[in-house]
Amino acid sequence: MEIKNRLLRCIMLLTAFTNHSFAQDTIDKKILWSTDWSPDGKFIAIGGNLDTLKIYSEKNLKLHKSFPIKSTITRVKWHPSKKSIAVATQLSEDKSSIINLDTNEKIELDGISSDGARGIDWNYTGEYLAVGDNDGKILIYDMKGNLVRSFSNENTKGITSVDWHPKKNIVITISDKIRLFDIEGNLLKSIKHRTEEVMLLSVAWHKSGTFFVTGDYGDKQNKSLLQYWNEQGELLRSIDVSKGEYRNLIWNSKGNRLATASDALRVWNTKGKLISEGYSKDYLWGVSWNKKGNRIITSSMEQNIILWNSKTEKIVLTE
Repeated sequence: MEIKNRLLRCIMLLTAFTNHSFAQDTIDKKILWSTDWSPDGKFIAIGGNLDTLKIYSEKNLKLHKSFPIKSTITRVKWHPSKKSIAVATQLSEDKSSIINLDTNEKIELDGISSDGARGIDWNYTGEYLAVGDNDGKILIYDMKGNLVRSFSNENTKGITSVDWHPKKNIVITISDKIRLFDIEGNLLKSIKHRTEEVMLLSVAWHKSGTFFVTGDYGDKQNKSLLQYWNEQGELLRSIDVSKGEYRNLIWNSKGNRLATASDALRVWNTKGKLISEGYSKDYLWGVSWNKKGNRIITSSMEQNIILWNSKTEKIVLTE
């Protein structure tokens, strides 16, 4: 009964800003929500609502290690310098956690909403971990999983993603609006990204820290938008070419290419120009670059894992 109630609440979170029926259509599917390539380039982490966190070897995409985690893994994020991975969960008896791949130690993160979390990210030094939960709360932890502080995202609407500034302890949160906070929890900026009530789904600072990009959900009347913003929160460009919501987006290590996951894999430059586009037969959810910037890994709504080159040409497809 408790899981059912939490499931209903998460459906409400997904549909709170939109008439889009996609959340209802996919709630029972086994989806690979998130993927992240390790900073050393050796491993790929993938999680979804398959009750398992899977770590694959970069060399051959063979399973290297797995960890049982019940129900839905919403986000995986490697530590920038250590062999540890942060995992956000929802609809799960397992809390969000930090997992050490060398020791298999799992540190559970206390204080997060019982409905779970979708946003998780390490700061640029790896000293702090930010979690944005489904009750609209931002929690800051140290590397050992100790809660440093928590603060409100102005309301109780679920936070869909968080991203730290690459050079400062400033974090962006997204849900109904874009918000920037310092590490003390002071609200620096609150931005309504469009006139329609449409939920945001993804955000990524550029490596320079001078601008960031967001992707939203869209609905039956309004296309999903990819939007470029400067550091002050002023809109630079808005793009509506996607037929699906922007589930995730990420810059390569050089910062000259942005990969987005939606109805297709798309690669953009720093000005928002579309460089290449790779067809997908189902919706892409997770996306990550390798260290060299010549490979992209995606995970999808139908459990497909695809390895692409930087020109969005498929190299390996696993089903």
